[in-house]
Amino acid sequence: MQDFILTEKDIIPEGVAFDPATETIYVSSTYKRKIVSINKDGTVSDFIKEGQNNIKSVIGMEVESRTNSLWVISSEANDVLPLKDPGTDQWRSSVYQFNLADGKLRKMYPLNKDSVFLNDITVGADGTVYATESVQNAIYKIAPGEDSLQLLLQLKPYTFINGICLTPKSGWLFTSSTEGIIAVDLDSKKYSLLASSPGADHRDIDGLSFGITGRYFIGHQSTKICRFRINGTMDSIITTETLDTGKEFDGSTTGKIGKGHYYFIVNSQIQSGVDYGQKQIKPPDSLENIIIRKIKLK
Repeated sequence: MQDFILTEKDIIPEGVAFDPATETIYVSSTYKRKIVSINKDGTVSDFIKEGQNNIKSVIGMEVESRTNSLWVISSEANDVLPLKDPGTDQWRSSVYQFNLADGKLRKMYPLNKDSVFLNDITVGADGTVYATESVQNAIYKIAPGEDSLQLLLQLKPYTFINGICLTPKSGWLFTSSTEGIIAVDLDSKKYSLLASSPGADHRDIDGLSFGITGRYFIGHQSTKICRFRINGTMDSIITTETLDTGKEFDGSTTGKIGKGHYYFIVNSQIQSGVDYGQKQIKPPDSLENIIIRKIKLK
């Protein structure tokens, strides 16, 4: 286990991305509207500066090695996720594509719809980008060569669609919801909640990653990181185990698998660090240093 400490306490992180080529960790800031990078040697710096390209709260992120891009969710909902210098257009979202080499914006894809909150993001081998939307409970996509986000499907009756990942099961993606992990057939657009054995609780997961070796999901349930092993047909959760937990956990949100390790946020303080009555972040002296943890997967 290795911990990387961010002393900038009030970034209120939510998303993590990992570049296997450079072993760089990227951490999103919801409050300060920026992205922090942690190099292989532990050096911390800003990948993009505060409010760059008018980005809002930075949520989910994913590295796409094929195009050397960092795909990023930008959402604005100051009522529940306070940010510096909020605008007047609340509950709006966009997807940003940044160049990994220099942090410059390649393209921005606004979701031209009110009352939405894009949350997490993943990229397919063909370059298709998929993003979850947590208010109207939908999945959007950006097809290669397209200039806009398009609705893929709405996942009624499931609620708070959140984490998302692709697996080797061709033509399928998986997303988390309040009710559990949902399997989505991209061809037919049919979807269903994964079954589970007794005691294998996969509800209320934030963040969702897939381990190819061992056939499992990793998800966050606020104060613990869990591994959810699935059966051969990938339609049922068969066991659940806790990978990490402890008194330092405070709103653990997301993480990424990379090179046999899992990189994740231990204490985002995304709830405890927010004064919801005043719609603002609590003073820095009431917050803790941010822990980004690396654990070896077995």
